[in-house]
Amino acid sequence: MEMNKLLVNELKPGMVFDKPVYIDMNNILVAPMVPLKDEDIKRLIKWGIEEVETEGTVVRHEEPEKKKESITEQVKKLTSMMTTGGESPETEKPIEKRYEDLVHLVEDVFTKVRNGAGYDKEKIFSAVSPLIDEIKKDKNRAIEVCTGDHEGKYLYTLGATVCVLSLITGRSLKYPEHKLIALGTGALLHDIGMVRVPGYIAEKKSKLTPDEYNRIKTHTIYGYRLMMKELDLSNEVASIALQHHEAYDGTGYPRKLSGKAITDFAKIVAICDVFVAMTRVRSYRDEHLSYNAMKTILSEANRKYDPVIIKAFLSNMAIYPVGSIVQLSNSVIGRVVSANPNQPLKPTISVLVDEFGDKVSGEKIIDLSKESLFIKKPLSKSFARQLESDESEGQEGD
Repeated sequence: MEMNKLLVNELKPGMVFDKPVYIDMNNILVAPMVPLKDEDIKRLIKWGIEEVETEGTVVRHEEPEKKKESITEQVKKLTSMMTTGGESPETEKPIEKRYEDLVHLVEDVFTKVRNGAGYDKEKIFSAVSPLIDEIKKDKNRAIEVCTGDHEGKYLYTLGATVCVLSLITGRSLKYPEHKLIALGTGALLHDIGMVRVPGYIAEKKSKLTPDEYNRIKTHTIYGYRLMMKELDLSNEVASIALQHHEAYDGTGYPRKLSGKAITDFAKIVAICDVFVAMTRVRSYRDEHLSYNAMKTILSEANRKYDPVIIKAFLSNMAIYPVGSIVQLSNSVIGRVVSANPNQPLKPTISVLVDEFGDKVSGEKIIDLSKESLFIKKPLSKSFARQLESDESEGQEGD
């Protein structure tokens, strides 16, 4: 049967179709005999989607129930409008708060799924969508925030950071918003299968035995099943969990897929996941330098990673990613605050320590693309942590 195209501006809340309505071939908008909701239509409009498809027809039109607001809800809304000038406080959150909320969301989803409670996928979508807007406003700041030092359990901060970096990479590949939300959702939860791996293995501080490593590898299959069955996510999203450890040359797991058999979403998450994993402190090792992590990823292009995806990732991260600590040729030490895609070895630096070894107060910026200076070597983030520690101790002693 032929697919019928439906204009989004002609859809009405309460419409019921006898066959599924699709956003595209991988994503169902609404199941058969389920009334279309107002939020479904608003989401399509926000994503810039002008038409959807279905093999079915409208079988009835149900009037959507109007939920009566309680007095408490009305007071909250009025208070919000008075304090924000009509804007919802949700739209005013800075990227730091959005990232923190994202970490808590991952923890909440993992905890509930581990306990068999399931989770409302709309809550996940509603966290990813505004994050895209923040990335559009200031991509470099988003990178700096998500790749900084973070307290909390490794798995949760890993999911949040991989989500941000994947969205940034997806934007470089010109993905429309509905694709970015699917990518961000899968990236956020790509390691959810770890909730089915015994804790003593997942948190082991020493080297894993071959049997333990095989148990770890099952998290990709568990993740796919949990996303499909417990969270009711699409195959496109769930395949990120299943395939993010596959390698471009077919040496990965669980199915040894290669090349085009691996989804682009999974290829993106694979690169972001390994970068974050290498640059985070773990219980059994210190973090790698961001510079070394980038070198490792570059050395494995065409083997482990798709060169097209690598290029999109590097266009944002560069050789010295935002947040990296570096020493310049004149002994100045600074933090990378902006990458330079045209001159990857010449990023913009915020000075932490001047050429005389004195800490710099206030903001001093050096754009290396306009200077004869160059980066002499990268430094560990622990150097910056030590600087901050020394500074706080000095203030206490005053």
